Amino acid sequence: MRKFLRGLLFTILVVWAVWGSYRILSWKDTTGGYLSSTQQLSHTGEGLIDVLFLGSSHCYCSVYPDYLWRDSGIAAFDLAISGQDKWSSYYSLREALKTQTPKVVLVESYSLIFEGYGHEGNKYRNLLSHGLSADSIALAEKIDGENLWNYILRWPIVHTRYRELTQYDFVQYKPSVYGRGSEHDWTIGYGPDLERQISCTDTAELSEDNKEWLDSMLALSRENDFDLIFFVAPMQLYGDNQQIINAASEYVREQGSVFVDFAKLSHELYFDPAKDFTDSNHCNAYGAAKVTGYWRDYLQEHYQLVDHRGSKDYELWDLSYLYHCRLEAEMEYNTSTDSLEAYLYKAMHDEYLTMIISIGSGISGEEYSARLSQCMEQLGIYILDYPQGGKWVWQNGECIFSMDGADTQVYFLDLSRTDTLRIENRSAKYGEAGTEDVKINRTPYGGGTDGIAVLLYDNFRGTVIGSWQQ
Repeated sequence: MRKFLRGLLFTILVVWAVWGSYRILSWKDTTGGYLSSTQQLSHTGEGLIDVLFLGSSHCYCSVYPDYLWRDSGIAAFDLAISGQDKWSSYYSLREALKTQTPKVVLVESYSLIFEGYGHEGNKYRNLLSHGLSADSIALAEKIDGENLWNYILRWPIVHTRYRELTQYDFVQYKPSVYGRGSEHDWTIGYGPDLERQISCTDTAELSEDNKEWLDSMLALSRENDFDLIFFVAPMQLYGDNQQIINAASEYVREQGSVFVDFAKLSHELYFDPAKDFTDSNHCNAYGAAKVTGYWRDYLQEHYQLVDHRGSKDYELWDLSYLYHCRLEAEMEYNTSTDSLEAYLYKAMHDEYLTMIISIGSGISGEEYSARLSQCMEQLGIYILDYPQGGKWVWQNGECIFSMDGADTQVYFLDLSRTDTLRIENRSAKYGEAGTEDVKINRTPYGGGTDGIAVLLYDNFRGTVIGSWQQ
């Protein structure tokens, strides 16, 4: 009996150690970084999603559920994964249907023109992001049957990740809880030239695999009583790929479903290749506003969807929209052309920011000193009272800490579970001129040099969003 109990205890300890190690080493993103649409889905209550989008990066870059929520209270979600191929879309939809009953499913169909994955990371994002189930096994067998057991056990694939672990392998990345699947990006690159695609009306023969996938998706929609819409986001298509899209569009319409090719709508929606794209294949937030606006109007015209704004059950959508707004705020702070005075005033009154200001003792130049004095006076700080400089911490429009440049105290402030602010005057305390006096954890952010240094920390997102010196 003792042998049995010892053996049982040993087995339990081994299983516990393996499970704990796997939780840390497991694949945690679907888009890059630590953002995961599959984690976001798993944190979403049952039966809350009314409109579900599926697809690759073209989906999460061109459709922002946050815009649908802001404008009409539509509970939409992007179950999109980088490089998502046809069958990953199919099995991802099957996973979603285990907990959700969407009224409309919209499938971004770029995958009609490619097979497999562009690189190994995208394969793992698609084959490892969902929990182990009959569907995830069926997908792995279809995509990479020779290595099926690696995808079932998963450990053979992820065990080397220890070299790249960060804090979010141990602490849950919050946007992967409340995010609604989209990628937020205001970067402007040069977009596609869609004119050739607009004029192309020829069709190519659909492959048997494409037909099988389209038929499987349509069958799934009939079995689960949701409307199915296919679409292709605005992007540059080369060779005969537009002919494949045209053929798929014809085939889908023959089956009584809807297919939208946004290249054909580029004039109607006024896509601007010089503003609305990060590159020739992906929309930015400006382009996404046009694509998402089209779907908002379409959904409102064809469906009676409930406006869920104000409902406690849908607080994840509220948090996701706030996350979007904070990302937009970061972009605005970092591209601002406002005067220093206006910049500081805005940051001071931003309820989600901690602002740290450092002023050195060697401010020179009458014009610069006078301008800085004016900027600081609006904050209630008179720099003539600080001949050796000073440091100030602001939250919610109030100064919660200040010290002059001769003070030898050390100030600590816990900004989040993982980030601690440390401020001290090392030059005054240790005679170390020009040292970095402001740090978050071990990362220095200035504050030991002449002039002014400003650090902006977003309390909601738990990250630095701006750091500069003059």
